[in-house]
Amino acid sequence: MSRRTAPLVAAPSASPAPARLPLDRRLIKGFLSLYMRPYHQLELVGAEHIPPRGPILVVLNHASLLDVPALMVLDPFPDTATVVKVEMFRMPVVGWFLRRWGAIPVERDGRDSSGIRRMLGVLRAGGALAVAAEGTRTRSGHLEAINPVFARIAASADVPILPVGIGGSYAALPAGAFVPRPVKILVRVGPVFRLERGTDADAAARRIRSEIARLLPPEMQPLD
Repeated sequence: MSRRTAPLVAAPSASPAPARLPLDRRLIKGFLSLYMRPYHQLELVGAEHIPPRGPILVVLNHASLLDVPALMVLDPFPDTATVVKVEMFRMPVVGWFLRRWGAIPVERDGRDSSGIRRMLGVLRAGGALAVAAEGTRTRSGHLEAINPVFARIAASADVPILPVGIGGSYAALPAGAFVPRPVKILVRVGPVFRLERGTDADAAARRIRSEIARLLPPEMQPLD
């Protein structure tokens, strides 16, 4: 009889009721909403696909610095840990918001072991982990390849995966721009899926990219 490999993330024995949103998060959401909702007409589509609690791995595209604020405003979970490149924590004001939110800093290539341990710890504890699956912002506006390190983590975690596509953020604030344009940002959420046990990193990357791509507008579709 073949020996099965245990998942890196075990499901919690019991799913607790959703906790009340902490005060820090409520204040951050309220502050960012004052800008994101009127200026970018921020809208969420597909809320019915969002599960009531974790563990859940949220995978999204990354086209703009506006993606994280959009996610913060719309995030329904009380304890989501958002993975953000370490350089963002050094920025005035932005770093403060990220720390108060409980974001996880990682190196650009995603290979730092401490960041990976924290990511897995969130899922093991039954929490929500949000990750920009490409690992960096797209320079073309199109969905790029999935970060191979993240693909391996997703393939091994054995938790439900929630795909999210953020449209409009690249047109509003592409890489290199400093002044956001008043462009509508639409966040679309797709049905939860799982990667079968034993899925290799390449297959995991293709599946994740496909699930995100179907939520994006034509101008943001992958070029290959």
